[in-house]
Amino acid sequence: MKKIDRVIESIQSRITEGRLKPGQKLPSIRQAVDEFGVSKNTVIEAYERLSARGLIRSVHGAGFFVCASTPAPLSKATQPAHIVEAVDRLTLLTAQLDQEKLPVRVGDGRPPQSWMNDALPLRMKGNIFKNFVGDPSGYGGVSGHLQLRELIAARSNRADMSVHPDQIVTTFGANHALDLIIRRYLEPGDVVLVDDPGYYPLLGKFKLAKIRAIGVPRTPTGPDLDVMETLAAAHGPKMFFTQSTCQNPTGSSMSLPVAHGVLQVAQRFGLMVIDNDPFTDLPGNAGVPLSALDAFNSVIAISSFSKLLSASFRVGYVIARPEVARELTELKLLTVVNSSRFSEMVIAELIKSQRYGRHLNKLVNRLEEARRDYHRKVRKLGLDVFCAQETGYYSFLQLPHTVDEGQLVRKASAAGIMLAPGRLFAVDENPARPALRINVTRADDPRFYRFLKRQVIDGQV
Repeated sequence: MKKIDRVIESIQSRITEGRLKPGQKLPSIRQAVDEFGVSKNTVIEAYERLSARGLIRSVHGAGFFVCASTPAPLSKATQPAHIVEAVDRLTLLTAQLDQEKLPVRVGDGRPPQSWMNDALPLRMKGNIFKNFVGDPSGYGGVSGHLQLRELIAARSNRADMSVHPDQIVTTFGANHALDLIIRRYLEPGDVVLVDDPGYYPLLGKFKLAKIRAIGVPRTPTGPDLDVMETLAAAHGPKMFFTQSTCQNPTGSSMSLPVAHGVLQVAQRFGLMVIDNDPFTDLPGNAGVPLSALDAFNSVIAISSFSKLLSASFRVGYVIARPEVARELTELKLLTVVNSSRFSEMVIAELIKSQRYGRHLNKLVNRLEEARRDYHRKVRKLGLDVFCAQETGYYSFLQLPHTVDEGQLVRKASAAGIMLAPGRLFAVDENPARPALRINVTRADDPRFYRFLKRQVIDGQV
């Protein structure tokens, strides 16, 4: 724990437990320095953060005092049920954002920092604004930075998908794109189909929007078409949310027959298909992107630079029919005005300079080496993966039916290991068998395999 966090937690616990009472004066800065063994600046910042939380207040010339009344957070019992269910879905995302507590992070969604060190220049060379027309400090076009959209369109056209920049809308990452689509085209009570297991933040979004999500079982070659057709006929869903390649959490990709079958079901039942593919730029991907077959007639394609480049950029995009792109652009303008043009300009420069392409080639080679090592180690333990032909970062490690997922995750946390339990990716949180989503870029720590052997193979869980 950082020094400042230790000071904050200690004082906050004294307040919440009643050891520091409303109106009582806190130790002076000098006294706190001596008590906690930290610098004066650390104490000052800790007090400022506690003041920002509404726990203490500063009285000029007198010091810091406990507030007469502190804001009480809403308990789960007083929050709307759909809010509670949505937030409960995000326990894994919270663990991913807290990087300090669990050092072995095989359940994390992103690669370690060392994998991305060469992706971004340490210093920008000043050429981002070279030949720039207009005010670079302004909002820019609401559809997004034109040069980046042109580069995305050019990549799509090289892949035999006819795309115009006007069909592209940039967003604050893929999750923002999903939010725009849900808000624009769905209403509370609507039914959608979704991969099962599937992308867990999306399942939380459905809870938040009061959308009824029905799972279509995922197979190693894509969604189960027979089940998809049966569910479409029975429930009249408006949309099908899927990932055609490098699916999260299974790493599976759609074969050509399955991709054709998905589009045929969508056409037969009037479904819009949302294909969220953040790994679209990764070289050598298996599978067939749905938009390559559909020409964006019934497919809205989503992608992002966050997974392959930097999550801090929060740059994603939507490609759709021109009228859909216009409708999403209007909603983007209404809700956030615009996305980050600075980030979009940096990415455009990385693509133009070939730096992005060189990074991707290095990334895919390193990824394949890590995957081979991971597969060798899990096979040695006698465990299987969901899809033998995984691509992207993820693998869905199948566990014996006797394993208690919850108990396993708790024991792993106590051992400093972050795991991503399979139940979080199941639509009804009741998966057919226990599993773990593994990020193969982080699966090189021997402590993880020793833990699996002791707890899973030797039967302690």
